[in-house]
Amino acid sequence: MHLNPSTNGALRILMICRKNPDRPVTMPEMVRDLGLSESLVVKSCHELMRAGYLRGRRGNGGGYKLARAAEAIDVMEIIELFEGEENLFPCRLRQEEQCRIVSACLLRRACETAYSAFKTELGGWSLADIAAEIEPGEVAAP
Repeated sequence: MHLNPSTNGALRILMICRKNPDRPVTMPEMVRDLGLSESLVVKSCHELMRAGYLRGRRGNGGGYKLARAAEAIDVMEIIELFEGEENLFPCRLRQEEQCRIVSACLLRRACETAYSAFKTELGGWSLADIAAEIEPGEVAAP
C-alpha cells in the first residue's frame, strides 16, 4: 500500500497549518518547509479548501488556515478525499466484469478485509492526533 503524493502532501499541509494556528501559512512556506512542489501544494490546498478543511486568503497577510478544529478532521476522511480504494488496494474491488480470475481469486476478499481494517484504524485518528507534539521515545495514540 502506498499513499499518493497528493494525499501525503495534503496531510502534511494540514499538519503545518495545525502547528501554526495563530497565523496563515503561506504557499512558499509550505513548499520550503514541507519539501513539496508548488504545483502539488496548489492542487492540494485547492482540494482541501473545496472540501471545507482549509480557508485561504490572498494578498498581504494571506495564506492558509484550518477551516475546522483539528480534532474534527478525521485522517481517513482526508485519505478518502485524495485516494480511491483502487489506489490503496489495486485489486479491482468493484469491477468484477474486468477481472478474468475473480471466481478463483481470494485477493479481492483479502483486499476488502485489509481496507476495512485500514479504515477502522485510521478512522480513530484526527489531525490533532497526528500533529501532536511528541517527546522523543514517546508513542502517541488517539
